[in-house]
Amino acid sequence: MTSRLEAPVRCAVIGYGAAHIFGRAHGRWIDATPNLEWVAVCDIDAGRLRVATDEFPHLETYASVTDLLERARIDMVSVVTPHHTHAPIALACIRAGKHVIVDKAMCLNVAEASAMIEEAGKQNVMLAVFHGRRHDGNYRAIHETVRSGLIGDLFHIELTTGGYRKPRDWWYSKKALGGGAFYYWGPHAVDWVLNLVQDSVSGVTGFYHKLVWDDVDIEDQTRAILRFENGVVADITYSHIDAAGKPAWRILGTKGAIVDTGIGGAMGYQEQIVGPPGGSFQAITIQNGERREITVPYRDSDWLTYYIEIAEHLLNGGPIPVTGEEGRRTIAVFEAAERSSRTGKTEPVEYE
Repeated sequence: MTSRLEAPVRCAVIGYGAAHIFGRAHGRWIDATPNLEWVAVCDIDAGRLRVATDEFPHLETYASVTDLLERARIDMVSVVTPHHTHAPIALACIRAGKHVIVDKAMCLNVAEASAMIEEAGKQNVMLAVFHGRRHDGNYRAIHETVRSGLIGDLFHIELTTGGYRKPRDWWYSKKALGGGAFYYWGPHAVDWVLNLVQDSVSGVTGFYHKLVWDDVDIEDQTRAILRFENGVVADITYSHIDAAGKPAWRILGTKGAIVDTGIGGAMGYQEQIVGPPGGSFQAITIQNGERREITVPYRDSDWLTYYIEIAEHLLNGGPIPVTGEEGRRTIAVFEAAERSSRTGKTEPVEYE
């Protein structure tokens, strides 16, 4: 049980990197949330700290996590750093009595995830994982359409992205730092599927290919096929060697289907507090033997909802929007997929 706080909840963002400016996005969501206050930013790069204070002059700046935890008067931190740093930074903040949001992917492996969860329990603080793209406009519309029963009972999902291009040279492309190719877009994809199906995974079959980009140490293509206890099958692929491409989503139900390119589903992400609808998908229904195609508009991308729910949890005891246990489940799917790619067998998933 997380200890309750009084408003305003004073928040820090750890990580203000330039690659995707995610730290800036988190800070802006915090500042737009009633009863949360963004007061500090921490980064090991002095240049990035200067950028932060140029953009947001009110912020306190810290060059190390140790300095932040010793000097800043804060209640919560959002960890927006490379994957390999998530567990050590989160654990340090938890042990200092701070509530923690850790960006996706939660960490590199199940052992790290379990250590974070256990320590948060001991310290009676919140541990949340930022799977905020559950609020993407296309995913919101897909989720609502599936739940409405329009396409009948869900039984098959394909979720695919990538292209044919060499990974660029940065930390995501180093397996020891990023976790592998699946850890880039895969955390979104696996979380979307787990949230959509909402049943236990009975097994994962993984296929990892290393065929083209020999001077890059992450995989060229990763694929995980999840079978759920209720019979639903999900096929998730991320590729750097896909020369053909597919729609982002292909979902089959007993009375129809959904096909979505995904283009525009996250319109404004990183730059907007709430993103406008950016497109639509096609829903196919079969009624009395007749096929009908419906254009379904995307919803708004209400990313701010994640932090609103965080505030509700810390101040009033509401549910954590994405728990550490939910974040660990995604990491466990990655581990099972990679293990399966080595053994050639369907592998079980820990923490189902």
